[in-house]
Amino acid sequence: MRVRRRSLLLVLLLLAIGLFDGFLLLRRARYREESTRLRAGMSTLERTRADAIVSAQADRAELMLELMRRQAEGDDALHLAVSTDSAYLALDRGAARLREIKALIGPERRVGLAPDTVHVVIPRGVRAVQRLLTTSDRYELPAWVWIDRGLPVPAVRADSGWVGRGAIVTSGGTLIYALPASGPLADSTYVMPGSIRVPAVDLAAIRENLSPGMRVYFF
Repeated sequence: MRVRRRSLLLVLLLLAIGLFDGFLLLRRARYREESTRLRAGMSTLERTRADAIVSAQADRAELMLELMRRQAEGDDALHLAVSTDSAYLALDRGAARLREIKALIGPERRVGLAPDTVHVVIPRGVRAVQRLLTTSDRYELPAWVWIDRGLPVPAVRADSGWVGRGAIVTSGGTLIYALPASGPLADSTYVMPGSIRVPAVDLAAIRENLSPGMRVYFF
């Protein structure tokens, strides 16, 4: 009974974190623009009070991420943990680290051409492995990738090999990939915004341990 109750609480907590994460991602870009506009019309005292409120909210978000780190450590099932601060991807089972891989984290920025732009953010929260791409899969990249690189957008934006070998797509659309030999991502100095890039040899080494539905913790 205790085990079942703990499992239920864990599921509810993960769902709450996931909803909170989605809300933050949706509101972050609009909040920054609106915050800049409002602060311009504030007095010094009003700005001080506003900063205190923002600081409290940031502390709350950091607490949620720390809770998620702890939940990842307590997850006895095989899972992936991605630290966007320490720049690594790990294959874990509970507190046991089976493999740690150095990762490059795609930046957070607004991409596309006005008025058709999107604010791409660094992933946070609990996701799940949605697709495990093979060498023959044609994965469609968003048009803004070419725009971000200063390249003309082709009529066909999907081809096999453009995201390297054995790429992972998580729920929410986050891409974990290796440097490809061709396509718009075939540049060692460029990492697709909002994505994770890892060495091909390391991605291949953990591939057989991955399966759709496996949890992926981003913190």
